[in-house]
Amino acid sequence: MTINEYIAGAVAGMSGVVIGHPFDTTKLQMQIRTTGDHKLTRVRDAFASVAAQGLKNGLFRGMMFPVVSYGLVNSMFFGVYGNTIRLLEPDHTVRPTNSQVYLAGCVAGTSQLLVACPVEVIKCTLQAQIPLTMPKSRIDSPLYSKIVKPRTYYKGPIEASRRIFGNEGVLGFYKGMFVMFMRDVPSYGLYLLSYETLHKYLFHHGLTDKKGVIAAIIAGGLAGCASWLGIMPFDVIKSRLQVDHGGRYKGFWDCAYLSVKRGGFAVLFTGTSITILRAFPVNAVTFLVYSQMIRELNLINPHPSVEKAAQTASG
Repeated sequence: MTINEYIAGAVAGMSGVVIGHPFDTTKLQMQIRTTGDHKLTRVRDAFASVAAQGLKNGLFRGMMFPVVSYGLVNSMFFGVYGNTIRLLEPDHTVRPTNSQVYLAGCVAGTSQLLVACPVEVIKCTLQAQIPLTMPKSRIDSPLYSKIVKPRTYYKGPIEASRRIFGNEGVLGFYKGMFVMFMRDVPSYGLYLLSYETLHKYLFHHGLTDKKGVIAAIIAGGLAGCASWLGIMPFDVIKSRLQVDHGGRYKGFWDCAYLSVKRGGFAVLFTGTSITILRAFPVNAVTFLVYSQMIRELNLINPHPSVEKAAQTASG
């Protein structure tokens, strides 16, 4: 076992959050505002509404908590992935098979859920409380007000955590755990399989530099996009469940049924465009930081199996 993946994963995770938070906030606003007078159907309107509140209270509202927390989440994810790969291929002399990479990704995706779910609940709760600024075309109607303020507004993650715990107990932090399991486990397997396959292809065809910077950016960005394409319905339901602190939904199936009943099946794909737009830069940066850090850390603190393989090859 080595701590290299845990360290590199933590830094990579924090980097990705900083890049993607404004996109993530915009996506959530679209996913929870799909019916009624104040629905947001266009990315432009949703982004403008969030941006109107400024950086601190809009685009980057609630960011510091996930920056720190997702350092831990990604540390667990990459650490478990690396150690699972070594468990499946202990000699470290043969490149892992596609099935081994996919399985290790699924295991890593499962391992981070206990930490990731409370982080998501708090983050989404704060993002959902951003006041809605209506676009000018809809303000002209007397039915709309310029600013739609939330009923409750928490100053930050500490107040949000205290209120959630006080009203709902520990289980309040695990809303949407089941749907996160369905979303994350297969998608993280695909995520890492896509990355490893693309990364190998780019290196094999000489389409990168010596340090693999170009390969990490391209493979990471495309892998992130690919992993999101099939799981948007789960993400929409997750977002709605995790911001529901009033008991509107009884659970996953109730939320799915009511969402489709009110907004049609199209509602399950709300925010797809902004999600894909976000996925490329976030995952490109995440894998770039991770790959370069792990490269340097392995020089300082090589894993015993790597040293053994090197000695065998030289002997």
